[in-house]
Amino acid sequence: MIAKKYLSLLALSLLFVACDDGRIEENTISFKEGRVVKMTGTLYGLENWPDEYSVAIAGFDGTDDYAAISKALPKNDDGPVEVVLSGISDNVTNVQLCVLDRLRRHVMTFQQIELEQTRDTIYMEVGTVNASMYNAIQQSFFNTTCANCHGASNRAAAGLYLTEGKSYDALVGKPSKKVPGINMVEPGDASNSLLHIILHQESVEGISMTHRDLVSEKNDQSILPLIDSWINNGAKEK
Repeated sequence: MIAKKYLSLLALSLLFVACDDGRIEENTISFKEGRVVKMTGTLYGLENWPDEYSVAIAGFDGTDDYAAISKALPKNDDGPVEVVLSGISDNVTNVQLCVLDRLRRHVMTFQQIELEQTRDTIYMEVGTVNASMYNAIQQSFFNTTCANCHGASNRAAAGLYLTEGKSYDALVGKPSKKVPGINMVEPGDASNSLLHIILHQESVEGISMTHRDLVSEKNDQSILPLIDSWINNGAKEK
């Protein structure tokens, strides 16, 4: 009888030890290995980004449009920011302050640095950045694709200026000079905005040039959805 009681107590004590060991294993803290980027700067224009996008600090391997690692910035956090991105593996070659979609696919870049393999901690000072949705479109599409014909060379095709400081007033709520009865950008309605139509259709009555020729596969996947989202969410400037 005593022997059975002793064996029961021994089995119970072993069970407690096993449970304790399990809890210790589950609570073990693991630290990320890899390099660290500390980004500092002053950002504004974050609050109007819709949920399908994020302004983030993200690492890329140089060959893939999808971020290998990223950290989104809070959308209500305009002003001075300090963001730490840790656990950056050796295959990541550059870190960007950029826009990502829901799949963490790269949409556009505000600033970028190349990483040094020999340094564990890299500091990224971005200064003051207008990270608004509209400025992302201005920097990634109007400046690079449209402004050559629309204002950068002291002339603007169809009288439409798409250069910085002029493009918003020329587009939002403004009637087209070439296609009667439609606005260049109709806030809240991308499909009835001429900007959307000329970027998606091969030909538009009243427009002599085929603007689809300016649109790359990359634009189709990232910039054009961004423009539509901007319009459908109210076409705000800031």
